[in-house]
Amino acid sequence: MIRYTKLKSTNRNDLKDVLPLSKPFTLLIEPSNLCNFKCIQCFQSIKTDSYFLKNRMNMPLARFKRIIEQLKEWKGVKLKVIKLSLYGEPLINPDFCEMLKISREADIAERIETTTNASLLNHNIAENLVRYQLDYVRVSIYALDQKKHQVVTNSDIDIHAIQENLQILKDIKKREKSERPFVSCKMLDSYSDQNEKFIQMYQDVADEVYIEKPHNWIKVDGVDFMGDYYKNEINDALKDCRQISSQRIACPMVFTTMAVRSNGDVAPCCVDFIGGTNLGSVDKSSLQEIWNSEQWFEFQKIQLQNRKHENYSCARCDIYKNDYYTRDNIDGFPVEKLR
Repeated sequence: MIRYTKLKSTNRNDLKDVLPLSKPFTLLIEPSNLCNFKCIQCFQSIKTDSYFLKNRMNMPLARFKRIIEQLKEWKGVKLKVIKLSLYGEPLINPDFCEMLKISREADIAERIETTTNASLLNHNIAENLVRYQLDYVRVSIYALDQKKHQVVTNSDIDIHAIQENLQILKDIKKREKSERPFVSCKMLDSYSDQNEKFIQMYQDVADEVYIEKPHNWIKVDGVDFMGDYYKNEINDALKDCRQISSQRIACPMVFTTMAVRSNGDVAPCCVDFIGGTNLGSVDKSSLQEIWNSEQWFEFQKIQLQNRKHENYSCARCDIYKNDYYTRDNIDGFPVEKLR
């Protein structure tokens, strides 16, 4: 299988050459926005009242089935990817494996993946990940020793249990002679020898181990996500962010991506935890109707016309400038060609 870190550069088209898309490349479906970690560098740790806190839930299976039925009725090419994860720990939802089964049987995407902290990965879930052939699972690692892990994640999960869970999955894959799911473990750059220690610690239980670049979430008053996580290394992290950033006008996500939250709200963004980019609901309209709606078109125009400040979330976000996370530059694409 292609390494997860190579997917973005494999058979890649210049987005300007293929716009407008008849359907998104990427669909994120959120099994749960609950999480058993409350990481200090993540919005999960915020305690102030917000859209996110008011909508804490597992996605009901009936809603998930509705989404898949909408996708089956949406004619045309397959989605490039369905991501069964968004803002929470997906394995918290007891229906996660059934959601994977339904997605696989629907055959509506080139690949299916998820992102997890792997702390809830048990033998039964691992069996189902192999049985229903999840293509990729990204595993987020936050620390290499127990004390730091507790500080960062605000949880008492044993970090060695995470390794053991991944070993269970590896053993089942070997038994079934399956290359799926491809396990890709990642950790934020520590700007220290911890990077190499991380690679050594997880390379035996993963198919790929890599260091991820930092980014800041949408800005929240009184919160410094990167500063809370990096502390002594913050200057290195900020310098790195500057070096991998470029000046752009348009965020390409609204042209390629749909994200369905657990409550059914639909956004074109995978970082907007505060809900400012919601453009519809699967409980009221189909995904195809939302994608082709006037509201979606107007949001695309906001990006191309450098009017992001008009949106509550976009005005507080700069991830679209991050070359590591956002590869496409569509600045200058004519609005009149969107239809």
